[in-house]
Amino acid sequence: MSQSEKLNAAITEREMLNKKPIFIAGLSRGGSSIILNILRSHPEVCSPRGETNQVFYGKPDESLRTRVSKIFRYAPIMFRQREHVFSPHNCHERRPLSPRNMEAIDRVLFREKLLATDATQNRYRAEGVEYTSEEIREARLLCKNLDGLIFTTPLFVSMYPDATFFGLVRNGLAVCEAHVRRGITARAYGKLYARVCGQLAADARRLPNFHLVRYENLANETIDTAQQVFQLAGLDGTRVEKFRLVVGNEGNQQRTGGTASDLAWYTPREFSETIATGIDEEQICRLSPHDRDDFLREAGDVMEILGYGY
Repeated sequence: MSQSEKLNAAITEREMLNKKPIFIAGLSRGGSSIILNILRSHPEVCSPRGETNQVFYGKPDESLRTRVSKIFRYAPIMFRQREHVFSPHNCHERRPLSPRNMEAIDRVLFREKLLATDATQNRYRAEGVEYTSEEIREARLLCKNLDGLIFTTPLFVSMYPDATFFGLVRNGLAVCEAHVRRGITARAYGKLYARVCGQLAADARRLPNFHLVRYENLANETIDTAQQVFQLAGLDGTRVEKFRLVVGNEGNQQRTGGTASDLAWYTPREFSETIATGIDEEQICRLSPHDRDDFLREAGDVMEILGYGY
């Protein structure tokens, strides 16, 4: 038996606190909030406080005390791993986790799920119906891993053989425009897109519980795609009568953190109508020919693998 097989065998003898967790892997500004809200609408699913990287070293809107406590808790894991495991900027395969770090990460994720009881987090399992503490404990963990964190998938596969993974992909030209507007060059983003989406495609080919979902299907066939997502995750979609949506002060944007201020509930048809169906085309049209060419030089091959024509 190899060293890695011995390690995995040792872990399976231990019982993880999180049972059958669900992970969303994808790109920042790639539409992951939609699939997160769909899955979080199911009463058997709860999330921790923030995306996975924020769970371990905090969010900008959190108090300094909370962020320091998270970093203090995360420091021993980094020290033992000799790397920043949950950095979204680290687009490389991580070192295998030790059994001690697996247990530590599992405990942190479980605890953060229990602590996420604000109105926009795990307070309500349906419109006007609050979770009990025991229901939150028993709920399946849902985490969101974006950009460099998609390379932590092998770690979570080792930790949770019963986990389900959704790799969310989107037309790269549309996502590129969103990042160019924020100061990233098209060429640099093309390299990131190729690295991340190439890995998502590879994981979908080699991992039986890893499923690719196209953003365009979520936007244009929301109700049917949501039911497919529930089925792939082993969830009974008939238990979801309304979809949750965390909104900001403007009232019409999907939010998962930051200045999110309210939780709204929509019928499936109303929920589908909140998603802009022509946004890809609008963003692609705003991309300059020069930026389009720069992006495609780096990411054109991966776009073709994912079935996006250009």
